[in-house]
Amino acid sequence: MRGSLMARAFVALSALSVTLGITQAQPVQLAFWDFNDDNTTVDGGVNGGTLALIGGTTATFATGSPLETNSPNRGYNTTNYPAQNTGNLTAGIVFNTPTTGYMNITVQFDLRWSNTASKYLRFQYTYDGVNWNNGPQLVAPGGDQWWSGQNPPPTNPNGNNRYYVSFYGDTNADNNPNFAFRILAEFAPGTNAYEAAASGRTYSTSGTLRYDLVEVRGEVVPEPASMLALGAGLAGLVGLRRRARK
Repeated sequence: MRGSLMARAFVALSALSVTLGITQAQPVQLAFWDFNDDNTTVDGGVNGGTLALIGGTTATFATGSPLETNSPNRGYNTTNYPAQNTGNLTAGIVFNTPTTGYMNITVQFDLRWSNTASKYLRFQYTYDGVNWNNGPQLVAPGGDQWWSGQNPPPTNPNGNNRYYVSFYGDTNADNNPNFAFRILAEFAPGTNAYEAAASGRTYSTSGTLRYDLVEVRGEVVPEPASMLALGAGLAGLVGLRRRARK
């Protein structure tokens, strides 16, 4: 009888653990921009977000990412970057994307360089909305080319060819109302000058960087009640095993 009771308890506890794991681990879209409506209002996501241009950059709308399947297909085309030898890491685009209630954050986007845009860009992120940290450097695959258009293209764990930045396990990015990221024009390594995206071309302030399919995802932060239920189940199972041994 006790053996049967213990077996049922194990099954019930295992089912609870699996259910909690599945519930908490499913990625959720927190913010998403596809720009198909020719505005910068966030187009999806449970937390939403805002974007802004900095350093004098301006923008219009143009044809979007080749990964886009909807029609119309639009992207956000930024331009008016700093003059040569000036404004390193000051001009670009900022996405304010709170991660409140979520953890294991990921960021994805597609990006197109024009021939004369800065070949080098820097992904930066902030935990407090004030201090910025350097993330990966983005290097143009060529001029007039989307990141997703590389041959062979880079891939990420979500199975597509957008640029992918993971904050998985970064507790500072988890459940953070001030989380934001930005992408800025950067001098070529070891120089004080911008380099053009296309070989043989000259950098220009009118070069463009076009964004599309910008998305932030995260996993639900486990609720205290769920963790207490799991803990109570484990404690009960331990007690049952002790009584069965007597």
